[in-house]
Amino acid sequence: MNTIKKMVTLLVTIAGGYLLLLIFMYLFQSKLIFLPSSDLVVTPSEAGLQAEDVWIETSDGERLHGWHLTNELTEYIVVLSHGNAGNISNRIDIAKFLQEAGVSVLIYDYRGYGQSSGKPSEEGLYRDIEAVVNFLKTDEGYSEQQMIMYGRSMGGAVASFAATRFNVGGLVLDSAFKNVKAMVSDLYPFVPSFLASYEFPTEQHVQQLSDIPVMIMHSPTDTIVDISHGKALFGAANDPKTFVELRGGHNDNFHASVDIYNKHWKKFLLMIDEEKRSSIKER
Repeated sequence: MNTIKKMVTLLVTIAGGYLLLLIFMYLFQSKLIFLPSSDLVVTPSEAGLQAEDVWIETSDGERLHGWHLTNELTEYIVVLSHGNAGNISNRIDIAKFLQEAGVSVLIYDYRGYGQSSGKPSEEGLYRDIEAVVNFLKTDEGYSEQQMIMYGRSMGGAVASFAATRFNVGGLVLDSAFKNVKAMVSDLYPFVPSFLASYEFPTEQHVQQLSDIPVMIMHSPTDTIVDISHGKALFGAANDPKTFVELRGGHNDNFHASVDIYNKHWKKFLLMIDEEKRSSIKER
C-alpha cells in the first residue's frame, strides 16, 4: 500500500510540475518569442558604411529607428525584417552585403528593439512594416514595385505579410518558419501547440501571393528552424520561385554562405527585372 501511495504521490508531483511548466510558458511566451536588445553593437560608420538614420512613425504612435543605405546604381530597395533577437546592429554585415550586391537597403528595428519605442507584439510588427512601406513611398519616393521584402527567421512572417498587403517587387524568406504552432511542436514537443497565442503564419501569407518572384533560402543544418519549414514554404509559393540551399546553422548561415548569397541574390534581381519587363509587355 505504501508503494502505491508513493507512486501516486510521484505521479501527482510530476503532473503538477508539468502543469506549472505549461502555465509558465503560456503566460511568458512573449518573453520566449521576442528577445530584443537596445544596445547597438556597431554603427554603420564604425562598419565603414554611409547610412542615413531614419525615424518612422507608426499608425499607433510608435517611433521606429532604421538605417537607409543607398545605391545610386539601382532603382530597387531591400527592406530587411530581422529575426526575433538583438537589433539592426547585429545585421550590419548583411546590409553591407546587399548594398554591394547592387541594391539600396532599409534595415529597421521593430517596436521595442534597438532605439525604437514601444513593446513588441505580432500585430505591432505588422503595423511596423506597414509604416516602413508608407515611409518609403511618401518620404523617399519609392514605388511599391521597387521594394523587395527580405525576412529572416521571424522576419519572414513580417516580410510575407507586407507582400500580401502591397504590390512589392519580390519576396525573400531566409531561414523562415511556417508558423509559430509548428515551431512549438518542433522545439517543445511536450507542449500542446494550441497554447501558442501567436501565429506569424508565413506559409499562409505565401499561399496568397501570385505573380511575384519569391526566393526561399534555408540550410539543411539549421537546428532551430528545420529545413522542412523552408521546403513547405517553397511548396506553398507560386511561380516564379526558387529554392536556395545554404550552409551553416540558423545564426551563422550568412557568414557560412556568403558566396551562395552573392550568386543567388544577383540571379533573383535579374528575375525581378525579367518579371517587370514581362508585365509591361502584357499591358
